[in-house]
Amino acid sequence: MTQAEERIQKTKISDQLFERLQIMLAQGDWQPGDKIPSENELQARFQVSRVSVREALKRLESCGIIETCQGKGRFLRKFEEADLFESRALAVHMTKADTCTIQDMLEFRRIIELESVYLAAQRATPEDIGKLEENYREMLDSRADIERFADYDFAFHAAVAGMTGNTILIRCYSMILQCLREYFNRVVEKIGVEKGSYYHGQILEALKKGDAQEAREWMRRHLEATARGYFQPEQPEKPEESEQSAEPAKPAE
Repeated sequence: MTQAEERIQKTKISDQLFERLQIMLAQGDWQPGDKIPSENELQARFQVSRVSVREALKRLESCGIIETCQGKGRFLRKFEEADLFESRALAVHMTKADTCTIQDMLEFRRIIELESVYLAAQRATPEDIGKLEENYREMLDSRADIERFADYDFAFHAAVAGMTGNTILIRCYSMILQCLREYFNRVVEKIGVEKGSYYHGQILEALKKGDAQEAREWMRRHLEATARGYFQPEQPEKPEESEQSAEPAKPAE
């Protein structure tokens, strides 16, 4: 590596401003549909050049976070209009996801994941099952860390989709799961880790047996329990949910 290649590059002012504006948007300084301050206002506020302001705003627009309306100015896109396949737009908008949005996501998961796990039970290889068992062990070991647990929860469902062997489903589901990562964190933070630990264990056992019907049924129960826990936390548990107080058994090493 040459000396020129080792030289640390200074961060451009426009990049710093882009990151700053993104944080402010995520924190709620402006709400979806709100008009963003003009270039002149931002220039005066941050004491930077107008060129830097313009470049930062262009990046926000290219990420699908804001939009320009001719003759009116720039506006923060509404959630339903945002490009949620763009990770930066998602980071801004998931902090504002409302009840209807979470319901839509749960509905989407029911549509996709019931059939995904059905196919996975029919097609999973011993190697696939071994990796999922390892994921589940790590999930149980992470129950004291909500964020880490949510990561393993996320990875579990991605792995099930991968087991289907359907390349179109895998690619589409991978994109959707990237959009849902923040959603997983929010759900686990609200309902805790017990339900996830219990139902993932049941789904894993059904997959190990290659029982497609049972795997789909446990996935259905899992998603329904998630919805109840999120939207109706005071609702009495169903009989199988009362078993969740027991320590889930880890798969054999």
